Amino acid sequence: MEKKVGRKRWYFAAAAFGLGLFYTTVLALLGVEVLVAGRNVALPVAALTELAFGVFGFFLGRAAEARSAEKRSMETLAALQSRLLRAERLATVGQVASRIAHEVRNPLAIIRSMVQNLGETAETESPRRACQQVLEEIDRLSRVTSSLVGLSRPLRPQIVEVDTREVVSRVEWLSRRLLDGRGVALRVGAGPEGAKVRADPDLACQVLLGLVANAAEATTEGGSIDLLCEEHADEVVFSVEDRGPGVPREIRERVFEPFFTTKAGGAGLGLAVAREVAEAQGGRVVLEDSRGSGARFALHLPRAATEAA
Repeated sequence: MEKKVGRKRWYFAAAAFGLGLFYTTVLALLGVEVLVAGRNVALPVAALTELAFGVFGFFLGRAAEARSAEKRSMETLAALQSRLLRAERLATVGQVASRIAHEVRNPLAIIRSMVQNLGETAETESPRRACQQVLEEIDRLSRVTSSLVGLSRPLRPQIVEVDTREVVSRVEWLSRRLLDGRGVALRVGAGPEGAKVRADPDLACQVLLGLVANAAEATTEGGSIDLLCEEHADEVVFSVEDRGPGVPREIRERVFEPFFTTKAGGAGLGLAVAREVAEAQGGRVVLEDSRGSGARFALHLPRAATEAA
């Protein structure tokens, strides 16, 4: 990027020099002479004019580069400030949740054990069903508490070069067990052979598995989910696309906000945590336009540099 930026001054200089050359050529064709002490000095004057144009273009290009660099710096600073503010907010929530979880987990475990015993000893279907519903709610509270506690723990990803097909294969294996019994098909595109990303394999799989779980909740029985991988110039994109109702345009900007959810009983933490995990690896999670009516979430990760041939 710096090389491309540094070339701008030379492009400006070449353009200005060309303009000066055109200007002096036109004067020469018109027969204009520059006389000093009776001598025609048009050629030296033309050379100096072209040189002046080139120097002017060079400095004009430098000014343009400085302006572009300043703009990029301001955009980067704004993005960092936004991310820092978001991280501080999530960390505060996580710290509070951590204290609450410490007091809640033990009673929840005791309640769960007692309800499970009651369900196993119940003689009729009605109390067994009621106990099962209570167990499901206790498990949901436990998952929400664990997600909140996770926000207070700084991520320390172990970044390595990993083959994209290994990531896809691992996510596919876990996803098929997640979807088992739901009547939802998983269609997988392994992606290009030999493509590699710089990422933490465990965290990358965590994000993708979470996206698959979200897609499964939006997909009706008999539907399908696509897990795809595409290689670009400087990044690899893993996408998960469902055939559900999609995300309404008016809430697309809010889906990554903590505690924002449209699901009954949802905590609104899945996508917020996924974004933090992706950014900790130098990547990002985005909601993209799908090919149909469903939703398409994509994990962008930096592509590993390839050795020059």
